[in-house]
Amino acid sequence: MLKSSEHSDTKPFESLGYPVRADETRSAAVCRNENGEERVVIAARGYLLIVDPDNGSCRQLPFPDLCREYPFAAMSTRSGLFCTGAGMCLYVLDPFKSEYIARFEAPSGEEHAGFAFAEDERGTVYATTYPGSYLLGMDAAMQECRVIARLDSDRTYAMTLAAGSDGWIYAGLGTSSPAVAAVHADSGEVKTITVNGNAAPGSAQVHRGQDGRVYARIPNSSHPSAALAENWYIIEDGQERPIPEASVSPSLYRGEGYRKVHQDLRNGRSLLSWELSEMRISIQHADGTRSEIPLHHEGNAAELSPIFAGPDGNLYGTSNHPLHFYRFEPGRRRTMNYGPDMIQKGGGGNIAAYASQGSKIIGAAYAGGLIHVIDTSRDWEGVRQPASLGTDMVSPSLRNPRLIYADNRVHRPRCAVSLNDGMHVLYGGFPGYGAVGGGLGIVNVEEESVTMLGHEQVIPGQSTVSLTVLPGGGVIGGTSIETPGGGQTSAKEAVLYAWDWASRSVTGTWVPIAGAREISGLCSGQGGDVYGITSDSILFRFDVKQGKVVSLYDLSPWGSVVRNGMMESSRNGMPIVIGLLSRTLFMITAGSDEPVRIAALPEPATCGLARIGNDIYYGAGAELWRFHWKEEV
Repeated sequence: MLKSSEHSDTKPFESLGYPVRADETRSAAVCRNENGEERVVIAARGYLLIVDPDNGSCRQLPFPDLCREYPFAAMSTRSGLFCTGAGMCLYVLDPFKSEYIARFEAPSGEEHAGFAFAEDERGTVYATTYPGSYLLGMDAAMQECRVIARLDSDRTYAMTLAAGSDGWIYAGLGTSSPAVAAVHADSGEVKTITVNGNAAPGSAQVHRGQDGRVYARIPNSSHPSAALAENWYIIEDGQERPIPEASVSPSLYRGEGYRKVHQDLRNGRSLLSWELSEMRISIQHADGTRSEIPLHHEGNAAELSPIFAGPDGNLYGTSNHPLHFYRFEPGRRRTMNYGPDMIQKGGGGNIAAYASQGSKIIGAAYAGGLIHVIDTSRDWEGVRQPASLGTDMVSPSLRNPRLIYADNRVHRPRCAVSLNDGMHVLYGGFPGYGAVGGGLGIVNVEEESVTMLGHEQVIPGQSTVSLTVLPGGGVIGGTSIETPGGGQTSAKEAVLYAWDWASRSVTGTWVPIAGAREISGLCSGQGGDVYGITSDSILFRFDVKQGKVVSLYDLSPWGSVVRNGMMESSRNGMPIVIGLLSRTLFMITAGSDEPVRIAALPEPATCGLARIGNDIYYGAGAELWRFHWKEEV
C-alpha cells in the first residue's frame, strides 16, 4: 500500500500562467481554385489559418476534433483543397468555404498521420504514417481512405512523397538507412530502391519536379567524395536511373524538414515566410519588391520543457516548438519571456537538461546536441538579434546565453549533472536520426569546452538518459534502449552503470529491473544507495556497494513519468528525494524505502522539477505551476 500525507485541498498549488504564447511555424500551402482565387493556408498545432493574399483577411479554424497535435506536412490539390495531418488523423479543408470536408484516421497503432503528401493524375491523395510507414490513399469526395501498402518494416520515417504519371507512388525512407519505396498504386506492389554503400543512417528524398517527373536523392555513405555523396536519380516505372544534379527539375515544395510550403502564388509571386510567432506573411513580387501581410489569429501557449532553479534564485526554462527562453523571478512574481532569438539556433527545439557550476548554467538542447552557457551573473538583455536579419551580429565574447558546442551523438539531450569538482558537468541523451546509442558529454564550465565520449566508450548500443553523483563523487548513469530517431536497437533492457571520473571509464554495470526499457530518473540516496525510476513508473532503491535492488514499488497508480521528475532536496534538515509523476508529487526520506505522496496534482504534470525555497515548480502542458510546501513544525 502506497502511503499518503497529502494536503486536503489544492490551496498550496498556484498556477503561474503561461510563460510563452507562441506557435511554431510549420507547413503551409497555396491553394488555387478553378476561378483563379488563392488562399494561403498555414498548419499549426491545433488549427489551420486561412489567409487571403489579396485582401489580407484571416480565418482560424480549429481541427474538427479539437486535436492539439503538431502537423508535419501539408499539400494543396489541383482542385484547391488543403490536406494535412495531426496526431492520428488526416484532414481535408476547402479553404474557399472555410470548412473541413473530410477527416480520416490512420491505422491502429500509428502515432502520426500525414508525414508527407502527394496527388496522382486521377486526383487520389496519398499520405504516409509513422512509425509503421504505411501509404494511405484517400478520396475526400467519396469519404474513403484505405491502406495501399506498408512501405517498410524497419525504416519508420517516410517524409517525402511523389506521385508519378506512370501509376507508381514513390516515398523517401529513413532513418536507419536511406531507401526509396516504389508502390504501384493499383496493385499495391512495393519495390525498395537502394544504392550500394548506403547502410549508414540517413534518409532518401523524393519530389515531383516542375516538369512532372519524379526525382530522388539517395545518400551514398561509401562514396569517398563528400561533394558527390548525394546521388540523384530519375525514377520511372519503378526503376531508378542516375542523373547529374544539374538535370534535376525543381520541386513544387520549398523549405526543409517540417517547415515547407507547397506551390507559390500566381503572377510570379513567392511566399518568402509565413511566421506565426511574428504575425506576418512576407511575399516577394515578380519585380523583386516585397510586401507583408499581418496575420490576425488567436495562437496557442507553447508547451514547456524541463525547468531549472538557477544559482541566482530564479527559475529558467524554454518552451517546445517554438523555443522561447524565459525566466521566472519569484521575488518579483514575474515571468520574463526573452523570445525566440535569445537562444542561438533554437528554432523548433528546446533546452531539455540543465546543470550548473558557480554562476553558469549549462543547458543541453534539442535538436542537434547544442550546448549553451547561461551566465546568471551577467545581463543579457539588449544582445538579441531579430530572426529576420538572418545572422547573429553579436560578438561571441558578449553574447549571453551563448552556444559553445554541438554534437549529434547527443542529438536529443535528456539529462545533465554537476560533478563535485566545481568545474565540470556531464550530460547525455539520444543520438541523431537512424543512430543507436547516445554519447556522454563532459563540459569544462570554466573553459567552456566539451569532450564527447561515444556510446561505445560507455554502454554500447544504449543511451544515457539519467545521471546522479554519489556523495563520494562517483557517477551513476541510467540508460534507455529506445531509439526515437528511427534506429534499430539490439539491446534488450536498460542498465545502471558506474562511471569513474579519473579514468573516464565505466567500472560496473547492472540490470536493476529485468526487461525495463529505460531508467528515466536517478537520485543519490545515502551511502552507496541510489533511487531510480523506470519509464513504467517502477521506483527502486539500488545498493551500489552490494550491486542489488533492495526495494521496489510500482508507482503507476500515481501516474506516468515526466522528464526531469526526480531531484535531491531536504526537509526539516533531513535529506530527501522529491519525485514528480503526471498525477502526483511524492517524496522519499533518504535511507528509507517507501515513497510518500505529498499531494495529488490539480493538473497533470508534463515536465519537472525545481525547488526554490519552500516552493516546488513543475510544468503542466504550457502552464507553469508552483506548490508551496510549508515546513513541518
